[in-house]
Amino acid sequence: MNRQNPFSEIERMFDQLSRQIGEFEPQGETGGTIAIDVADTGDAFEVTADMPSFESDDIQVTLPDARTVRIDASRTSETETEEGDDEMRYIRQERREQSISRSIPLPEDVDEAEASADFDNGVLTIHLPKMTGGDSTNIPLS
Repeated sequence: MNRQNPFSEIERMFDQLSRQIGEFEPQGETGGTIAIDVADTGDAFEVTADMPSFESDDIQVTLPDARTVRIDASRTSETETEEGDDEMRYIRQERREQSISRSIPLPEDVDEAEASADFDNGVLTIHLPKMTGGDSTNIPLS
């Protein structure tokens, strides 16, 4: 006789709700958002994020828990001119300070100790091997 787990339907509903909430992530302070792809490679999750105009030093990737990856990025624009540089003045300046963030829920726990991230040509790639984890962890960019 097969007995079904009485909580499986509730767990399925929570997973579905978590995915739907992730689709309505709020936009960053300047009205922008981070475009992402999340791929399941079988033994890991690969998160790819487009982050043009940012440098690797501007970006922080954290794992607040074993099922969430968070990306925060902030940059400031250089608006001051050097002393004695009277020839340069802005006619129009639209590149300003920008701060964006996004939390991405994952369907399974990931191994925080084995997580890695790489930033190349404005594209952030985060590799998250599947497994259980502990407290919030920073992921260094290479």
